Amino acid sequence: MAYAGNVKRNSTLGSALMIVLLAAVIIAAAVFVALNPDILDDLLYIALIAAAVIIAAIAIVYIVMIILAVPYYAAKGEEYQTDASYDLDDVKPVKEADSEKKKE
Repeated sequence: MAYAGNVKRNSTLGSALMIVLLAAVIIAAAVFVALNPDILDDLLYIALIAAAVIIAAIAIVYIVMIILAVPYYAAKGEEYQTDASYDLDDVKPVKEADSEKKKE
């Protein structure tokens, strides 16, 4: 096969060894769990506690955000134009125009 220009090829031996090592660790963990089924109960308990802590933290953050938003909203006030009319009778229809054409 002909290549255009200079080609450099790096070894993928390290990546291949890491994949084999990862597969060996997964197989070892599966064998360990198969030989010690009681560990699944402990892992499930830990996962439930971690999930409860994460959900509680998220809820606390949202509650704090809501509490802090009220004084910010109160201090911000509202802005509106004093010289503009907001009466619906003053609304004029938009003329039909081709949106693809640019006005010259």
